[in-house]
Amino acid sequence: MSFFFLLNILWFIMCLPIITIFPATAAMFGVVRQYVMKKDSAVFIPFFRFFKDNFKQSFILGIITFVFIYVFYIDFMLISTLGNVMQNLLLASLFLIALIGTLTFIYIFPMMVHYKLTLWAAIKNSFFFSIKYFPTTLLSIIFIGLMLVVLYYMPVAFLAIFSFMAYVVFLICYSRFHKEGELAKKHQLAQE
Repeated sequence: MSFFFLLNILWFIMCLPIITIFPATAAMFGVVRQYVMKKDSAVFIPFFRFFKDNFKQSFILGIITFVFIYVFYIDFMLISTLGNVMQNLLLASLFLIALIGTLTFIYIFPMMVHYKLTLWAAIKNSFFFSIKYFPTTLLSIIFIGLMLVVLYYMPVAFLAIFSFMAYVVFLICYSRFHKEGELAKKHQLAQE
């Protein structure tokens, strides 16, 4: 439990400047990955190494996400001024775009720290994984929702809940990464 507490506190402190939320989250997922793969259970040194290693990519992801949310908000405000038929059609389109973005976002940090990919490749693969393994994606979303409910009713959970969420989400995603790796090995053997 101290692992999650220390990681959560470190993540929170590194998120305080606001602009470092995405690099801090990537670092948290990197530490969790090491923990899951039983490579390392340390927190501080790996956190700052992952923070540095993933800074540029995760910072750009943060900018893209902020722009996406801002444009989404502006579109929503503009659509709300339209008539009923057009408004319903455009709201359905916005909902679909938001759903795709949310599904993709589930895999983005685990993908970013597990594979050495460009940002575009990480986004693209996260989207494909979220669709291909939809039940797993849905399980992650339900888990995150439950943890947010726990946080609402038990604010003291703030001390460890975000790192615990990262741990469980990475575990869920890692099971899909592992399965995909096994499928690739079988396919390669079949080709030989």
